[in-house]
Amino acid sequence: MNFTELTVQEYESFVQNPALESHYFQVKENIDTRESDGFDVVLLGVKDDNQQVIAASLFSKIPTMGSYVYYSNRGPVMDYDDLGLVDFYLKGLDQYLQKHNCLYVKLDPYWIYQIYDKDIKPFPDRTPNDALVTLFKSHGYTHHGFTTQYDSLSQVRWMGVLDLENQTPSSLKKKFDSQRKRNINKAIKYGIKVRFLSRDEFPIFLDLYRETEARAGFASKTDEYFYNFIDTYGDKVLVPLAYIDLDEYIEHIQGEINDKENRRDQIMQKDNKSDKQLKKIAEFDKQIAHDKKELLNASELRQTDGSILNLASGVFFANSYEVNYFSGGSSEKYNQYMGPYMMHWYMINYCLEHGYTRYNFYGLSGDFTEDSEDYGVYRFKRGFNVQIEELIGDFYKPIKKMKYRVFNTLNNIRQKIGK
Repeated sequence: MNFTELTVQEYESFVQNPALESHYFQVKENIDTRESDGFDVVLLGVKDDNQQVIAASLFSKIPTMGSYVYYSNRGPVMDYDDLGLVDFYLKGLDQYLQKHNCLYVKLDPYWIYQIYDKDIKPFPDRTPNDALVTLFKSHGYTHHGFTTQYDSLSQVRWMGVLDLENQTPSSLKKKFDSQRKRNINKAIKYGIKVRFLSRDEFPIFLDLYRETEARAGFASKTDEYFYNFIDTYGDKVLVPLAYIDLDEYIEHIQGEINDKENRRDQIMQKDNKSDKQLKKIAEFDKQIAHDKKELLNASELRQTDGSILNLASGVFFANSYEVNYFSGGSSEKYNQYMGPYMMHWYMINYCLEHGYTRYNFYGLSGDFTEDSEDYGVYRFKRGFNVQIEELIGDFYKPIKKMKYRVFNTLNNIRQKIGK
């Protein structure tokens, strides 16, 4: 085996293997994203004796104090059950960085530490992957810890994932909780549609995202940040929009009213009605009254807000084996139409139709108590019967140790001044 720089073609051919479960930040398209952010990129891997790539990682070189921070966002990519290969990679990486003016290196691999069910009970056939953490530490890496909160300097360490292997829409839906089933069925009843936005239409997503940002108070991302991905990831970034066409909905509900009135009237024309028929008339009257209220509300919205209402939108990344939910937003004014539920249900079906084996709802803090900052997010994802995946976390290693101590001291001073 030998540790070496890789060509883009060698790198892409390797990370596209679904069995390796690489992250969307470790695909070829992210080279352009990082370079457009102003950073150089280097592809570092291991080849076997037949010159076949068996490990790879995309590193950004971030200029810092006259040296570089080498950061592999969700790398490296390899069979991490092969501890001998991981060990060889870390040794080769250290030797490479010693020769290439590295201040320190940061790795946050897309590698599983433990898997739990939706109620945070560990899968019985799995044990925590402590061997990997121990191996990193043996190479001089510091582990950032088994964090249970969001950190602006780190990628999420916990995820909610829907396993699609050997599943159908009906088999998945059966395992959703009652609220998820009910709200998806409501969205279907309302006739909510989903379509993908083009780049020119991306401001529709941004409007919904900014509204949600203001409502929820989460840390925002700039327009340029999103457009950078849109422009570099091509068809690997998906932006669905859930919307309602009120003209179609009004026509549909008016048809429902007409049908129920006709059926009710047919029963009313009969002489000597039975108790069952009288109950059916009362049931129709109740349904018709409800539908007329819905019709009035929809008609008023049509007059004030137009025929098309944008309900929810999201940014998703697709790679060779999973679709990953990155960010999203929805309209609070139109929340009765259940746009976010329809968006996710549509994307789950999209995954099944296109052969993806995982639908990744992505980030969770790891604090699953009721007073946690994202308990509502956890409950939403839990309702889809996700499995909870805990990643092994962040690892740091100083290469220029004296300079790194100075760097940390200056950072601590800046933080104290900032406070």
